[in-house]
Amino acid sequence: MDSSTSFPGGFLITVRPERNTYGAWIARLNISSSGQTVLEARPQTIRPEWTTEDEAIRDAIEWGRRYIDREFGQQQPRSWVVVRSRAEQWFQGVEDRKDH
Repeated sequence: MDSSTSFPGGFLITVRPERNTYGAWIARLNISSSGQTVLEARPQTIRPEWTTEDEAIRDAIEWGRRYIDREFGQQQPRSWVVVRSRAEQWFQGVEDRKDH
C-alpha cells in the first residue's frame, strides 16, 4: 500500500512500505516537486525496521520532512505533541530493557 502526503512548496512524499527478510517493515521513499522526482531512497533511520506498516510510513514521512527542511530550507509542518510522545515511548523502552 503506497501512501502519499502533500506539503507546502509543492512537495509530494510517497512512501512504499515493504517487509524485509526478517518480517519487519521498512519503507521506500519518493519525494517529488512539480511532477519531478527530487529523491528516491530507503531512509537510513535510527531504527531501520518497524513492527507495523504504519510506523514505517510515519518514519519515512518524518525523514522526508527533515530532508526538505535541510535541502530546500522550507520548514514543513509537524506536531510537537507527536514528537514528545515518541520520545517518551523511546525512553520508556530503554528503561524497560535495563530492568531485564
